[in-house]
Amino acid sequence: MLCPTCGNDLAQDARFCTRCGTQTGFPSQPGSPTQPFSGYGAPLPYSRVGNHIQTLGTLWLIYAAVRFMTKLAGLLFLHGMFGHHAHAGWMFGSGPFSNAWMAAFWPFALTSLMVSVALCLLTGYALITRQPWGRVFGIIFGILALFHPFLGTALGIYTLWVLAPGASGVEYEAISRSTPRS
Repeated sequence: MLCPTCGNDLAQDARFCTRCGTQTGFPSQPGSPTQPFSGYGAPLPYSRVGNHIQTLGTLWLIYAAVRFMTKLAGLLFLHGMFGHHAHAGWMFGSGPFSNAWMAAFWPFALTSLMVSVALCLLTGYALITRQPWGRVFGIIFGILALFHPFLGTALGIYTLWVLAPGASGVEYEAISRSTPRS
């Protein structure tokens, strides 16, 4: 059987495409992808998580790359302003922005850069591969992304819109169960 959206090869009893998350038309019974189970007694008219999960995962990976580039540019700017080449007594040569202060700041800044980018990559990976813990990561880091204007706020709102409702939890669980693990 082939996915009607992306053409991916699927198992005969697959309920969701493993590449794009589209629901297949098999089997046609209550609670099936043609009538997704909402957990509240009535079928959902469409599959919000199934329709958006691939896009959401991809956006998290793009957001990781953007965060890496912007934080790296910021660190290089700070190094240029406050680095070891600054002349003593020139602009920031002494006081709270001295080289000694910046030397203590670099390990923290680099650790922050690596951790934030790694968590964004992990969230994107979990959503794209439909890991059972991906929804939890998406919600947690979606909330944290809200505090990073503008791209982070937009991604956080989109993530919470897709993953936060209770019906989305039921649907995400069904998608993650139907995805084969290697």
